[in-house]
Amino acid sequence: MAPAPIQTEDSETLIFLDVDGVLNIGIHDEGNAPLLLRDEDVRTAKKLAKRGYRGPEAHCVAKLSALAEHPVGHMENGTYEELMTQDGAEVSDVLVGRLTEVMKAAGEKCQVILSSSWRRLHHRNRRRRLEQCISKHLGRTFDFDGTTPTHREEKCAADRLITVADHLKAICARRPSDAPELRVLVLEDFFITGMDGWKCGDQRMDSVAAAECWLQERAAFKGSISVKLVHCYEEIVTDTGLKMQIGRGFTQQSFLEAKNFVTPLHSVSVEHCEPGQEEGAETPPFPPAPDPKSPSEEEKSFLKIVSSWMAPTNMVRVF
Repeated sequence: MAPAPIQTEDSETLIFLDVDGVLNIGIHDEGNAPLLLRDEDVRTAKKLAKRGYRGPEAHCVAKLSALAEHPVGHMENGTYEELMTQDGAEVSDVLVGRLTEVMKAAGEKCQVILSSSWRRLHHRNRRRRLEQCISKHLGRTFDFDGTTPTHREEKCAADRLITVADHLKAICARRPSDAPELRVLVLEDFFITGMDGWKCGDQRMDSVAAAECWLQERAAFKGSISVKLVHCYEEIVTDTGLKMQIGRGFTQQSFLEAKNFVTPLHSVSVEHCEPGQEEGAETPPFPPAPDPKSPSEEEKSFLKIVSSWMAPTNMVRVF
């Protein structure tokens, strides 16, 4: 166990921010775009589940209703329903609030780099709304300090990690070796992917520690640098036996770990780096169905929307 450099008030912080699965909750849906946990869909899914709906979108209904009622854990006292997006928003106000608390803790020398697919030009309206939401929580105008390259094609976890690593390396190449310590915080769910041994080059990513060490090595910075990955991913089994892979969002435990890492004068320890160590339409809310025996027109609309999710390129699911 090798101690990391003691952080000082001169330390600089760089935050690489993914959005989906970090500032909202997503459910992996094999072969389709992931499901976003949002209030209007959860309400409708619960109604359909209660009626015993067995239509072609029954698996989506089951996942949404079950996850909403599943305990979060990770130092949270409630269920995922308390972290879902509200009133047509695409991010959770609770989770954005936690992000801004981390930014405040990092101090003035903090830059936030958007590494999410939201950085791409066709998502500019989403990005603008997110910046406005962060501004509200900060009490000042906020704009992202930059993005990872927009031309990079990313289809899997390794693609995303390599993009982040290359951008970090380019930043470090411009830093003098005697620059203040650089703290690098990466908030990611890697397209709802676990650290299960996928590779970046020859390096197996079988733990958070392996990814942290690989990022630090790829940065190739001769000065002081420390890296922390907060992996917002989990595999859960609900009370009904339903198994799901989720982008669980910025939980309370993850928030505290990130805040402690970026706080000036906070001393941390990290393990020695050894391989193997550890734009789419919004749908309106649906009112209660008047007929308890069959789907209402609104619920039929919901099911039509769910069907459209089956196309991976459809961004209704936003991931």
